[in-house]
Amino acid sequence: MGNDSKSTNVCRGNRSGIKCIAVAILLVFFGIVAWVSAREFFSSDKTSHVVENPSTARRVYALGRLEPRGTVLRISAPSGNEGSRIERLLVEEGQDVQAGELLAILDVAVRRESAVRESEARLHSAEAKLNQIRAGAKAGDISAQVALVDKMEAEIQMARKELERARQLIAQKVMTAENLEQKELSFERAKLESQRARATLESLREVRDVDVQLQEREVAAAAAVLDRAREELEAAKVRSPITGRILKIHTRPGERVGDRGILQLGDVAHMQAVAEVFEGDVHGLRIGQPALVRLSSDGREKTGTIEQIGLMVARKDVLSNDPVSDTDARVLEVRIAISPAEIPQIERLSNARVEVLIELTGDEDIPSNETRQPADLHSNSASGKRWKHRSKENTE
Repeated sequence: MGNDSKSTNVCRGNRSGIKCIAVAILLVFFGIVAWVSAREFFSSDKTSHVVENPSTARRVYALGRLEPRGTVLRISAPSGNEGSRIERLLVEEGQDVQAGELLAILDVAVRRESAVRESEARLHSAEAKLNQIRAGAKAGDISAQVALVDKMEAEIQMARKELERARQLIAQKVMTAENLEQKELSFERAKLESQRARATLESLREVRDVDVQLQEREVAAAAAVLDRAREELEAAKVRSPITGRILKIHTRPGERVGDRGILQLGDVAHMQAVAEVFEGDVHGLRIGQPALVRLSSDGREKTGTIEQIGLMVARKDVLSNDPVSDTDARVLEVRIAISPAEIPQIERLSNARVEVLIELTGDEDIPSNETRQPADLHSNSASGKRWKHRSKENTE
């Protein structure tokens, strides 16, 4: 009580009552301004927002970019070609290519072509030897061996007769025992020679399965080496993985392939708008819903439909010019297929910034905690106002 009275007396004594009232009014005014600013900040556009429509339809607004279907591909040299140079570049910027079409040839292709020819020669040699084994010995060699066998048979017959004569003479005591032993030894030697000749003849006529199998494995090994050489040669050639258009060339003939790759390629015949939709607004989206895409550069509008809804939440890449927008918003990428009739007008605008407005039919299931009154919708946010202002200018 003493303090309050003292304060009152000071105000009255110094005739500053008016000043006290003015200070109080200023404090209230600044409080209101701070409250309005905070409300505007928290209700401002993060990345996308639901825009109220006078009818029962609702709309989701988002920023995004234009991309060819499947994104822009950065084509590099196949693996195993580190440090290779471009020997020949077979395409130019703006050229349309088909899937599998040859784009460039690396400098290692010449050496690998030589390796392919060497492997082919080794394979042909192994196959020829296999055919030789399967065919057996030459007819001339077999005929010569047959003649040798016949000769050995004749020598056996002669040695047998001489042995019989020697035995008769030894019985008559006309020949010594030593001479008889020599005749017996000659007979046995003739029989052994005959057996050897017959075995050689059988060997010439026989084609063993084990020899065939061994040579077949040699052929398979040579074929595997040839396949590897051909694959390495193919790896020295850069081919297009898709049907599309050459958007940018980074490496020219004589230059080494770096981190940027050789070129960039995209399917510009099927352009898409990649909208970064705030995670809280995705529940109302469905495949096939209509969408309106506006180019930020000139305000041209294109129509399309939702083709794909992302499966991962991430930070947004496309930032707005609104200084109070949330740069760390969590979004999902929603791909919108542009109408085919309008694609020729934007096929040169890959990565161009766009604004996307997705129409909701009102039939989507909305969680109870997401149901908002018209006053709570972001229709008064900076991004929503920009869209309405540009729509008005285009209409005028």
